[in-house]
Amino acid sequence: MREIIRLFSDRDSRDELGLGQIRDAISDGLFPGTSTLLTRARYLLFVPWCLQKAAQRPDPVKEADRYERLLIGAIKDTSDTAGLLGMRAGAALRNLPSGVYWSMLRHYGILSDPDMSREDAVRLPQLARSIDDLDGENHAKLHVWSSSLPPAPEGFPTDAPGGFSLSRVEAEWLRDRILDGAPDTLMSHLLVAPPARDSPAPWRDESALLVGGEPRTLLDHAKAFSAVMQGAQLLYNLLIAEEYETAGLDKVADPVAGYRERIEKWSAALPAHVDLATWDLAALLRSVEIERGAPVHPSSRRFVEDWVALLRASDPSGLADDDVARAFLVRRERQHKGAQARIGNRARLAGWGGESGAGAMTYRWATVRGILTDIHEGLAR
Repeated sequence: MREIIRLFSDRDSRDELGLGQIRDAISDGLFPGTSTLLTRARYLLFVPWCLQKAAQRPDPVKEADRYERLLIGAIKDTSDTAGLLGMRAGAALRNLPSGVYWSMLRHYGILSDPDMSREDAVRLPQLARSIDDLDGENHAKLHVWSSSLPPAPEGFPTDAPGGFSLSRVEAEWLRDRILDGAPDTLMSHLLVAPPARDSPAPWRDESALLVGGEPRTLLDHAKAFSAVMQGAQLLYNLLIAEEYETAGLDKVADPVAGYRERIEKWSAALPAHVDLATWDLAALLRSVEIERGAPVHPSSRRFVEDWVALLRASDPSGLADDDVARAFLVRRERQHKGAQARIGNRARLAGWGGESGAGAMTYRWATVRGILTDIHEGLAR
């Protein structure tokens, strides 16, 4: 439960104003197959190894669970435990690594059939062996996992030699899977040009800025969308902060002054991120719908289009006191959140922690940067 709560404190996983469909489609276009839940690259090997080993046991589903939990203790015994799923919960962990990484395993061809479920993956080898016994054919050679998957180390998963550190062979293998599964994306570009360890956003990373073609166009749109919509996110939080202080709540210190200052800094920096007069929002929304394979929800589309029109017709430096913008966001929260809206709801105000999705969207950057860093460190061994 603590890990789930921690997830929803991640600014990239909050969706207070209904921007999630657009944000996630941009994230998928830049970094296919990823999610905010990912932590370390070697889980893309740990999960297949656990399920391969379990498939050899009489009760493969039960053994798969057990092996994934055994892995927690094995990693805890190493010097690098950052990103360990189950660090707090231990063997009681509910959200197992296979659940977290299944989408990425499917997308990059590590799982041979993308339609296969976790239960299929552990039961199919046993089923194939049973059919062999009946008809004499060699179905057991059917591959659940990529036929080039590197072998598990000796003693795995009771022991995890190297912990989260990828060997050079493992890193090369993962690099090739991602290059094959996400060609002509920012993800594949960054496997050739490694990102900086501490860059706060992809458009502030020197390697990412070297990308060209369609990935660069999408990156520029991502930067513009993040900057434009952060104004709405900050003003929304200012409205909450004002009601919070008016209600006499004081667990958060001086939130109104803090958000006014943040809006001032945002408006000063906005022209460096986007030219509002020339930015082609319609082109971005077309890209988003192509990536999603479905239209953006009409209310989300209208909200974004109307917000951009509002900024174009006004002075962003006066946003904090813009009555039209304030009323617009009050209506949007009520439309999107209904009874869960904070503005005008004292009970919900009391639970406000000082920030409700106010951070700039970075499209899973911190997560992806960590995965890519693990791979590049392996390639350097």
